[in-house]
Amino acid sequence: MFPVLALAWVCIALGGCASSGPSAGGTGGTSPTGTGGSSTTGAGGATNRNTGTGGSVPGTGGADATGGMLSTGGNTGAGGSSASDGVGGRSNSTGGSTAQGGATGGASAQVGTGGSRVGGSAAAGKGGSAGNGSGGTVAGTTGATGGSAGGDSFVLAWKDDFDTLDTSLWQAQSFTWDGNQAQFTPQNVSVADGKLKLALTSAPSGFAKPYLGVELRSTKTLTYGKVSASMRFASGSGVVSGLVLFYTPYPNCDWNEIDIEHLGNSSKTSQLNCQIYAGTPAPSCTTSVSPTQDPQVVNLNVDAEAAFHQYDIEWTPAGVKFFIDGTLLRTWNANMARLKLPQNILLTIWASNSASWAGALGASSVPTSAEVDWIKVYQLQ
Repeated sequence: MFPVLALAWVCIALGGCASSGPSAGGTGGTSPTGTGGSSTTGAGGATNRNTGTGGSVPGTGGADATGGMLSTGGNTGAGGSSASDGVGGRSNSTGGSTAQGGATGGASAQVGTGGSRVGGSAAAGKGGSAGNGSGGTVAGTTGATGGSAGGDSFVLAWKDDFDTLDTSLWQAQSFTWDGNQAQFTPQNVSVADGKLKLALTSAPSGFAKPYLGVELRSTKTLTYGKVSASMRFASGSGVVSGLVLFYTPYPNCDWNEIDIEHLGNSSKTSQLNCQIYAGTPAPSCTTSVSPTQDPQVVNLNVDAEAAFHQYDIEWTPAGVKFFIDGTLLRTWNANMARLKLPQNILLTIWASNSASWAGALGASSVPTSAEVDWIKVYQLQ
């Protein structure tokens, strides 16, 4: 959060801060020959999301593939869908639609056993949306390995495609703080057409705050790993929407927080921030401590409010990296010995009272919304 909001989280007390499986695979298929087939029985099968030599359209294991559309490791198996000179695959690659090893070199492989993604959108190697290695963009058996060219290895822990609102994964909060002009409420959370919607609206009369917003908090915590989300941030002066990692006990006697916060006064920039407590943590406290933070507003080079983009936060003992669509935006490693506590994932939209930071709230600021298409959470291996 911005400095004016650093103490704001103390006021969380107002509401309480703590507040797949395969088809059987098959010999043969619906059209020509081979082990595999579009959705038959045996080894593979078009809907084999875990392992298999099958393929969606047969041949020698599928129409053009030994690994087929969904192969070893699921839809990130060995190979990929668009390597032009590899072995197997939908377009001559070894394996599934997104790749073991990936495209050795990027999203449109020219040569190799990789697929359309070499463990990521822009590099060879093990996993990750922009990583190197076996795994691909969507983690299969080995998961993702991070960064635009990083060597850290991550394993998929869980994901949500938001076909429904899964309350075993998420809890909508009901609180606010002084610098937030919105009261968080579950009623502004909805899911439709495979997307999560977080709305900021005007509050009915009688509310203590003029707006209603959302903090959707994961029920699971993460200690070192990677969070990837496809998001469209909210427009509107004074509006803040974000992807946040936060250590949530209340009162907070220590502080760990990692933020991507989009400020509605500029559609092509966002604030990236890491926050830690620089003092000596106490075993107990009656008032939350105040964090030291290091915010940086960066140019995204895209309109974050007009379309969905993939945002990644990679958190390891060595540092924190922020990405958009596989492009590294910032690396932070100023005080990593302090940034080590288990953090929940927060999907948020709220209204700031700091016009100098997020813009002035006005009649045109609401209603507005942010959307999330999917989220994937990886553990550091």
